[in-house]
Amino acid sequence: MDNYFNFDVAIPELPERQPRARRAHGSGGTRPELATGEPIDIYHWAAVALVTALMCAVLGYAAGTPALARAANVTSLVFAAMGGALMASGVVRSLRARFVAGERLAVQRVSVAETH
Repeated sequence: MDNYFNFDVAIPELPERQPRARRAHGSGGTRPELATGEPIDIYHWAAVALVTALMCAVLGYAAGTPALARAANVTSLVFAAMGGALMASGVVRSLRARFVAGERLAVQRVSVAETH
């Protein structure tokens, strides 16, 4: 922070970037978009879609004209459907992974008062 206003400080040079060849398909780099072991957090995107649906529903009620209200409610319905589909696919994915791994679903044992 001391050298913030000192304009005589030497600025380190950045290394030159290698030009990338343009391709017709995909990105130009060799780096994959996601690492091999990096899962996509499907529940996060389901929550984003459901919050967006709620926001659109609120905007539909606050809209000044019937056309805006209908558009916001249709958008809310679409986002709610997508959020529900993402949530369902996440549940199916986790159940399928448990089934393939051979695990049994753990059921909590709750002590129940017995009557005599």
